Amino acid sequence: MITLKADFNHVDALGRLRLEDLRMHEQTPFVEIASKRQPLIFVDGEDMVRGELVHDRQLGWMGKVDWSTQDLWESYPPAVATG
Repeated sequence: MITLKADFNHVDALGRLRLEDLRMHEQTPFVEIASKRQPLIFVDGEDMVRGELVHDRQLGWMGKVDWSTQDLWESYPPAVATG
């Protein structure tokens, strides 16, 4: 399982995450990550979504995500309020 940070507001017209032009990804080895063919989780703050890396000839590396998986995560143990 691999996680990649992303900006969920930085998308193209097809709803894909634009990654390559973000400064935080200047050193990200996209070719190596894509070649591993492992499940990817894209993370923006506390939000997560499943997807895969795809290369677009004009826009570079993109996150092709399944937006229906956003915010459908369960975590254990559940958060405990401290008081």
